[in-house]
Amino acid sequence: MTEFELISRYFTAASSEQGLSQSVACTTIAKGVGDDAAVVALSSPTQWVTCVDTLVQGRHFAEDWDQVETLAFAIGYKSVAVNVSDIAAMGAKPHSILLALALPQQLAKEAWLSDFAKGLFHACSQFGVQLIGGDTTRSEKLVISVTANGFIDKALTPIYRSGAQVGDKVYVSGTLGDACYALYHPDTQVGKQLSHRLNMPTPRISLGNTLAAEGDVTAMIDVSDGLVQDLSHICEQSDVAVRLHLDKLPTSSALQNIELTQRLRCQLTGGDDYELLFTLPASVSLSETLISTAFTQITCIGEVVAIDKSVDSKAEVLNQNSDKLSLIELRYQGQRLSKQAPYPFTEYPDLKGYQHFSHASQLIAEHTDDTQ
Repeated sequence: MTEFELISRYFTAASSEQGLSQSVACTTIAKGVGDDAAVVALSSPTQWVTCVDTLVQGRHFAEDWDQVETLAFAIGYKSVAVNVSDIAAMGAKPHSILLALALPQQLAKEAWLSDFAKGLFHACSQFGVQLIGGDTTRSEKLVISVTANGFIDKALTPIYRSGAQVGDKVYVSGTLGDACYALYHPDTQVGKQLSHRLNMPTPRISLGNTLAAEGDVTAMIDVSDGLVQDLSHICEQSDVAVRLHLDKLPTSSALQNIELTQRLRCQLTGGDDYELLFTLPASVSLSETLISTAFTQITCIGEVVAIDKSVDSKAEVLNQNSDKLSLIELRYQGQRLSKQAPYPFTEYPDLKGYQHFSHASQLIAEHTDDTQ
């Protein structure tokens, strides 16, 4: 099968058969799959929003070839979902995607490509986007790079990471830690129960759109690399700190009975949740519209505080694996955690989130050691 036959058989035809969502229909796709570049005509009152994400075999999903073959549908679905989540985190409406697929020889076959394409187009249908172009090539490992596009009305302001203010409340959608637990404990009963959270995440598009429309949210990010790591991006870009209450972290019923510190580590540093993490002024309550369009629970987990630059504070909250001041203050049942008093942990936790440049086996070893 040639590159062009592959594109024509699995991606061009399916793309042209997609029904246009409201997001796509409000613009004109003058040219999609099949030319040197896609052409999109925008209506005048819109702002274009775009992002790109790459998934690599052995890092973002299984190294094992049997698992890769088994998960073809889920891999196709997730490659779209993780990018759409970034669009949602800006408060924008998803519009279209571009797909770059580096395909190993052993996956260039009917069964795998058909299931992968079905998963990809199922996600496109679910999230209101259309495949408008891309590229394919041969590779030793499976590598999938998706560029997602979206738009937001010019009358609205995209939601950045840089607007959090001292006194704001910190909220998160859904539950935390499920995907991380499933990733590192795939053969346990709970891991199997939560596998859908890892393999088939749900980007919070409606919630992001409603937050942008209401205009009160001050900062937002999606939780992809771990709660603390992603929250620290808001802190760094907003020049603030956050007081995070560990006993307030939303927990699924499946994860509820997992040993406390193991669960908390999954919730604090595990990635792949794809929930929205955002800040609102303390004077603003969650509206009925927001709650009804979220399609999931929304939980207040902390508050934005000023950075404490005192020497004593630095010594107390310094992450043992970092040479810089942590901007996340951890509290449990009202008590502040420190290296001297780390309860409920036996020692102050390593707050590193997902590290994209660490070796995959090292990531697993580190996580396993931390959660015994």
